[in-house]
Amino acid sequence: MKRYVRITLIVIASVVVFGVAGWFFAVWEVQRAFESAAQGGGLKQLADVLQATVGATLARSDSNLQLEAGASNVGAITYYQKNPQQLQRDKKYFETWHSALAIADSGRENGHQLSGWESSAAITWIAPSQKTDAWGHTFCVQSDQQQTIVVSPGPQALSSLDCNTLKVTVEELAQMSQGRLNPHASGALILLVKRSSNRGPTAAAL
Repeated sequence: MKRYVRITLIVIASVVVFGVAGWFFAVWEVQRAFESAAQGGGLKQLADVLQATVGATLARSDSNLQLEAGASNVGAITYYQKNPQQLQRDKKYFETWHSALAIADSGRENGHQLSGWESSAAITWIAPSQKTDAWGHTFCVQSDQQQTIVVSPGPQALSSLDCNTLKVTVEELAQMSQGRLNPHASGALILLVKRSSNRGPTAAAL
C-alpha cells in the first residue's frame, strides 16, 4: 500500500511541475507512463521513465517522432526497456529542462534582473546544481522586467556558449513556447518564461 502511495505522490509532483504552464499533453504522457510503470513495478524504474517521458515531451525537438515510433504502441516502460540509450538521452533533456526552468522560475518569482546575457557560472542566485545542463555546459541567462530566458548549448555542443556574443531576435522569441526547451537552428535549446502575459518580448539570441 505504501508503495502505491509513494508512486501516486511522484505522479502528483510531476503534474504540479507541469501545471506551471498548463501542459495537458505532457500530463497525459506522464499518466500513461505511470500506468505502465505501476504494472511493471519498481519506483526507480518509474522515476526514470517519468523523467525520460517528460524530457521527450517537453524538451526534445523530435519528441513526436520518438513517441509515435515506439512508446505509444508498447507503453513507455517497455519502450525504454528496449531502448536504454534513448532512456538516458531523454533523461538528459529532462535534467536540462528542469534546471533551466528552475533558473527561469527564480528570475520570475524573485525579480532578478541582469544587464545583459550572463553565464550561469557567474550568477550568484542560481543554485550550484543548476548552473550547467546535463551535458556539462553552462547556461546563458537573460532576465529583465518582462521575461527570463535560459539558453543551453544543446547536446551536440563541444563547449559552453560565449554569452557576450549571444543574441535572440524578437521574431525568434515570438515563435517560442513558454516553459519548454525550444530548439534553435544552431542546436541550442532556449527556454522562455514571461513575467507578465500583458507585456511583449524584448530583443535579445543566436
